[in-house]
Amino acid sequence: MFTIYLVWILLMNEREMEMKEMKFWLVLIVMLPLSVYGQEGEKKLQVAEDTITYTVYGMDCPGCEGGLEKQVNKIPWVGVAEANWVKQQLKVVVKKDSAANRDDIEFRVKKANFTLAEDTKKKKQ
Repeated sequence: MFTIYLVWILLMNEREMEMKEMKFWLVLIVMLPLSVYGQEGEKKLQVAEDTITYTVYGMDCPGCEGGLEKQVNKIPWVGVAEANWVKQQLKVVVKKDSAANRDDIEFRVKKANFTLAEDTKKKKQ
């Protein structure tokens, strides 16, 4: 409802507003819902029990993060997967009442053309 109101204000004041100011409001309208829910919608709001951090070798750009996350998010027991190419890490949030399986992660990491290290850090939330 707030977004509709802002669009209405923009349309009513279109002639009085400078282009720079109008761009600011349009960006605000688009980004406000994303900042509340995230691009993945409810996935960011999901309650989970465990977070597992893996070391993944071979990521050398931000595009690598997206490819790896896309593969790992296909696993049914994964709530959210977040890769970081700078730290060479993959954080996986396990859905509540689900069991993590390293073989699933290893398969998806290999499918994305990366290498999974032997060390794993598990953290209860």
